Amino acid sequence: MCSWSGCDEFGVRTEMMSRRLLVLEQAPIKTDAARKALASKDTDVVFVPGGCTPIVQPADVSWMKPFKDSLRETWASFIRAGAGTPKGNLKKPSRQDVVNFVSKAWAAVSEEVVARSFKRCGISTALDGSEDGELHERLASAIPPSAALPTTSNSVREEVVDLFF
Repeated sequence: MCSWSGCDEFGVRTEMMSRRLLVLEQAPIKTDAARKALASKDTDVVFVPGGCTPIVQPADVSWMKPFKDSLRETWASFIRAGAGTPKGNLKKPSRQDVVNFVSKAWAAVSEEVVARSFKRCGISTALDGSEDGELHERLASAIPPSAALPTTSNSVREEVVDLFF
């Protein structure tokens, strides 16, 4: 197994060569590691300050609750089934059982929901604002309707840095 930045595959691109945007929660260990690993990978990194993840993290905004609800229900069903040990205690799930629980919960989250979750958090390749109508309510209310979008990528980058830092 390898970490996200330690795999050979991380630097390999099979599609059009373009810059990438990686959005990470701000944590000292992630900040330093990301900056070092991505320095030459044509990847821009945006760090989300603590306390902002419920507003701008796609998982928190759109699909983590249904995922966890499904996982909880699958786990509860296992417990209700009541498999026991020879001493009468509840049998703990095997590693494969846990993998199956997580797999079933993840299958309950559609690809469309995951893709849309990024747009709901304002993480989009449409820099012209054409997808801003998909922002979730809390984020949309934080952005004034008259906010003009910058026209160059440098000004976009500067505005994002000013916004988050």
